[in-house]
Amino acid sequence: MRRIEIVDGVVRRPVKEWTPTIQALLAHLYGRGLPVPEPLGYDEQLEYVRLLDGDAGQDAWPHQASLGGVRSAGELLRAIHDATRDWQPPADAVWSVPHQGGPVICHGDPQPANFAWQGGRAVGLFDWDAARPGEPLDDIAYGLIWLTPFTADRSELARRGLTAAPDRRARADAFLDGYGWTEPFDLTEAAVTRHKLAIDEVVWLGERGHQPHAGWVADGWPSRWRDGLPAMRALGAELVRP
Repeated sequence: MRRIEIVDGVVRRPVKEWTPTIQALLAHLYGRGLPVPEPLGYDEQLEYVRLLDGDAGQDAWPHQASLGGVRSAGELLRAIHDATRDWQPPADAVWSVPHQGGPVICHGDPQPANFAWQGGRAVGLFDWDAARPGEPLDDIAYGLIWLTPFTADRSELARRGLTAAPDRRARADAFLDGYGWTEPFDLTEAAVTRHKLAIDEVVWLGERGHQPHAGWVADGWPSRWRDGLPAMRALGAELVRP
């Protein structure tokens, strides 16, 4: 597995082919005053970024349980997308996964655990390895997978601080309202399509030896995730307005 260390407020992560591109992106965003990790450079072995203040990882879940928390994640994602629109990637930019291009730089993995949270609000966004040029809806759909959420597993919902029957329509609306998205689209189809892409990307990275993706592939997770796609579609009925 990938070893990540935090020493004196600095995150040390194994360097990847795309590290120079991500450090350049973070420098742009940080320079615009966006709450992303301050890039501190890299060497042959490691890259270095400043640790964001706030709860993250498993500690993120209580913050996203409220509609206000969900809305704040949408607000922050929109601010970050907008700040990337006029950024010119390096001529030799390398991204971790294939992409179709687009008007913004997508984070690629905007799930609650990758936000920093304080007082029930998303106040930062980190772990930019999956970033790539794309359409805003790519990240929006990914966020909806986690924040709606598209799971009915009672134990998983409880782990996230949610009831067995969360108001998925209200949570999706809160995220979209925070982002400021007003164009109509099929939420369920967008989420399922984005989840399929995420699975394919895990396989693509795993086949090339990148961790933790290679470990997930070896453990058979992509097949399990694909088996869950019909259940995601079934939840879509809860997102249809009367």
